[in-house]
Amino acid sequence: MRPNILLIMTDQFRSDAINAGRGTTKHTPSLDMLLSESTSFTRAVTTSPICAPARASLLASLYPHQMHIWDNKPHTFPPEAKNWVKILKCLGYRTSVFGKTHYYPYNGSVPDMRDAEDLLHAYGYDVVDEIPGPRVSGTLLSHMTALWEEKGYRTLVQQDLQRRYAGKHTHTEPSPLPLELYPDVYVGNKAYDYLASYQEEEPFFCFVSFGGPHDPWDCPKQYTERFENQTMERPLAPFTDLNVDRTTGNWDTEVHHPPLDLEDIEAVRRNYAGKVSLIDEQIGRLATLLKEKNLWDDTLVIFTSDHGELLGDHHRLYKQNFLNPALLIPLLIKTPYQSRGQATDSLAELVDIGPTLVDYAQGEMDYPHCGRSLRSILEQQQEKQQKLVFSEYNHEIMAYDGEWKLVVNQRMEPYLLFNLIADPNEQLNVVTCHPHVEQALVAAIRNHLQATSFGFTNEENAYV
Repeated sequence: MRPNILLIMTDQFRSDAINAGRGTTKHTPSLDMLLSESTSFTRAVTTSPICAPARASLLASLYPHQMHIWDNKPHTFPPEAKNWVKILKCLGYRTSVFGKTHYYPYNGSVPDMRDAEDLLHAYGYDVVDEIPGPRVSGTLLSHMTALWEEKGYRTLVQQDLQRRYAGKHTHTEPSPLPLELYPDVYVGNKAYDYLASYQEEEPFFCFVSFGGPHDPWDCPKQYTERFENQTMERPLAPFTDLNVDRTTGNWDTEVHHPPLDLEDIEAVRRNYAGKVSLIDEQIGRLATLLKEKNLWDDTLVIFTSDHGELLGDHHRLYKQNFLNPALLIPLLIKTPYQSRGQATDSLAELVDIGPTLVDYAQGEMDYPHCGRSLRSILEQQQEKQQKLVFSEYNHEIMAYDGEWKLVVNQRMEPYLLFNLIADPNEQLNVVTCHPHVEQALVAAIRNHLQATSFGFTNEENAYV
């Protein structure tokens, strides 16, 4: 019997944002519960530390360079391309998506997202209620933002977003929206209502894609209040270059916000913790519902994120780099009837999620792809797999073998190298100091590009 599948995705959720007994600055009882019944991949990485390529990579089980989607510039995932959601649909699943997808431009070229529902159906989704990303939620219409307009809040959101990003990007005032209209609550409610009324004979694949805890830092007040009297963990200091004459790359030229101070970072971290807590509560509601409907045991549940968030580490916000706070993602997978948690340090990537779901759905990936089913690890038939993982952004590539992490710039020149065994907090960039390591990882990147030369064509984004 094929299991139901619940895929929960967040946006900009750090891998260490789940409490799991690691201190009092977090409040994630629902995710702690899921962790206690799941396999946790402690070294899972995003295939791209920015939204659009990461989400396309998840959908296709391909790397960004194969799809020519290197950043958030306008793109449309080709509707004729194969993907694993279509496979699940062909296997008899009733498919649905609630929340953010970012499979097509969020730059206003589709001003009303409800007009893109046929595109989402073409990707394989039967039921669609899509929301825009948080930064553009004031400009794009959707079922959610049309509701804001109806109730007189849409203009307030537009003005609020303009004010937040006109200055230091660290405004932490609550959203002008009432709690029931806040995006992550809206997504949670829509997914809850759908699953509560689900009576189909077919198993469900339900993709619940929260837009938070992505900025803006607009967490509803009742959630940030949980952290008002708590001291947040201090941010990591900027790393030191052992070779000050090293070559440079995106890290050195891309800073996406004004300078920060420790007071800014503390406020943002409290707000972020509140947003995580709110999402955790929504996840708990879904878990409780499935248990009440006697569906929890025979449902495959996955929790992950498209990428992480620096939150002031290395004196930066956001993502768009390959340092661990942006690169590492949570990946919890609860298999049917699993009741005890386990952790694995096997390397895993976003591209592995689709093949894993198809494997448990008793199907096969019917097109060339780059993911690997994690089932043998989940069922403890294999301790580890995959000796190298890769991540790509703005024509730069990272390779990580479990010990060494290398980043090359657009000219294929190494400019960041960290030993994550000796230096897990990435405080010392040792590029040029270990030439044999660099040579081996550069060769691995070149082999990676050669082995993954299939994908979408440049001209028509057709699948080849």
